[in-house]
Amino acid sequence: MVFYPFCVCVFFFFFFFFFFLFFFLGGSPAQDQPVHVLAFAGGDVILPCSFNISDKEDFPTVEWSKEGLKPNVVFLYRDGCEAYEMKNPAFEYRTSLIMKKLKDGNISLRISNVQVSDTGKYQCLVFQKNVARKVSTVELFVVAVSEPRLSVISAEGDAITLHCEAKCWLPEPQVTFLDDNGKNIYGENPKGQQDARGCFTVTQRVTLQRATSRLYIFF
Repeated sequence: MVFYPFCVCVFFFFFFFFFFLFFFLGGSPAQDQPVHVLAFAGGDVILPCSFNISDKEDFPTVEWSKEGLKPNVVFLYRDGCEAYEMKNPAFEYRTSLIMKKLKDGNISLRISNVQVSDTGKYQCLVFQKNVARKVSTVELFVVAVSEPRLSVISAEGDAITLHCEAKCWLPEPQVTFLDDNGKNIYGENPKGQQDARGCFTVTQRVTLQRATSRLYIFF
């Protein structure tokens, strides 16, 4: 009978989350500094923007654009509906305004199915009487996590070799193996690769002795 150790994968979601809160979201932004927003890949996010609306004027044209993107428009609202001719294809069917809040001057942008490549600075503009006015700048940070995969490579004698793969993470994960006594188990050097989306995939092998009944993997 082959015995395999019980494995526990621990994700530092809270540390991950508070790290970004502390460094990116903490405190009020100074004047002309962007508002920082954190999102998880695959989810939805709201980029905040609002202005003082007047009953005496028609609702203005609203443009959301992304710095460094060509074409840079990710959403354009004009004459009471979305205009598509200038929109970047990467944001097709993924951006919208919160229609029921427009009457209050809330022109925040909703991005659906957030992608790692959505990271960056966004500008919220309103056009009144053909004059553009920047309302706000929002900097979006996108993080990505996934459930790691653990597989048995070999089981010979008193040793078991395991292969751990963490696919599409951002930032790049650091993998730590601990035995049931809380001691580090040092494996092979991890191999990391970044794909075109910006995700990191990290793989690492570790060899255990059969006396190890429980393995903890920390990310």
